[in-house]
Amino acid sequence: MIGELDLYRGREQAYVKHFLLSEYLETWAHKVGSHWTELAYVDGFSGPWQSAGERFEDTSFGIALGALTRAKTTWSSKGKPLKVSAYLVEKDRVAYQNLQAAKVLFPNVEIKTYPGSFIDHASTIQRDIPKSAFAFFFVDPKGWAVDMRKLAPLLRRPDSEVVFNFMFDFVNRFAKTVDPKTAESLDLLFDDRGWRAQLNVPVSHGMSTAEYRKKVIVNAFSASLRRLGGYKHVAETTVLRPTMDRPLYSLVYGTRSSMGLEVFRNCQIKTLRKQADARGVAKLNAAVAASDQGEMFRSLTGLAPNPAEAFLGVEECLAQVLLRDLIPASPAKAAWCDLWPKVMEQHVVGKARINQFAGDMRRAGTVSFTGWGARQRSPDDKNLASRAVL
Repeated sequence: MIGELDLYRGREQAYVKHFLLSEYLETWAHKVGSHWTELAYVDGFSGPWQSAGERFEDTSFGIALGALTRAKTTWSSKGKPLKVSAYLVEKDRVAYQNLQAAKVLFPNVEIKTYPGSFIDHASTIQRDIPKSAFAFFFVDPKGWAVDMRKLAPLLRRPDSEVVFNFMFDFVNRFAKTVDPKTAESLDLLFDDRGWRAQLNVPVSHGMSTAEYRKKVIVNAFSASLRRLGGYKHVAETTVLRPTMDRPLYSLVYGTRSSMGLEVFRNCQIKTLRKQADARGVAKLNAAVAASDQGEMFRSLTGLAPNPAEAFLGVEECLAQVLLRDLIPASPAKAAWCDLWPKVMEQHVVGKARINQFAGDMRRAGTVSFTGWGARQRSPDDKNLASRAVL
């Protein structure tokens, strides 16, 4: 599991990133392991860099290798052998040497390491991953110069998912650069360069310029990831600066499975709450360091509104509106298995809440479901939904 917050003092944003990765991979390794005999983890920019843990518990690969080890142990205890492997790439020579210790610390995982560029090794890794394995790719570059087109063949591998750390703050800062080399390096991230023109469109609908720029840039990258990887669902979670209310980067998730999307959103909701806590601690530490009124600041921390709960509340309201709009007017019908993923992809909300919204609409008489059982309390994927015409 992820290390304590104390290991991330001064880099709380990494704690948030690793918390999401830990929550997702722990569930992923156990759930996917119930259907597959082999799991593979690929880390394109492994490090370790600023690790403070003795077992790399504050690194992405350490978190992943721990999750794989636990899943293997769980299924072995139930009489099901599970093969787990990891493919770790690191360009920095010193970090690569330190990476070799993982082979000793995690003996139950078959680990292969590659010195150099992730892009250069992508085709080799694609061949090295067992064809019978379900793979998870974690792409966490230090900068933005990642040629997504060259990475596309690996991302398009069947039976795979990805989390890409999109360095929004850097891209946003140089989005309108006139320097041709910088502009070219930015364009490597996108398979459609029309995103720059969208930044010049007048902002409307009460959205601030900063919010609009983020929406354009992140949506453009998400659309590129969807196309290049052939993913059915793409979702994003924003990681904020520890002591400033500004986006630092976006963790963009791609999957071909509705179940994967459901797990990601559940983990994201936990992560947003954890991020609010971590940022509260970071802001408190900064305030205490700048003042001798430490006890006063500590006594006021519990009185501050929780930004995560406010955000999630808005997302639930928007999800209800979208769900209502997606359900076709009678006599047309839509399968529930097609409806809830569309809502979840656009809004940070769990499936249980979407089911609850649908049940409330049914009781109110605004929505009907074909095939609803006598003892059924929430819709299932076999149901067909239709909206009443008022």
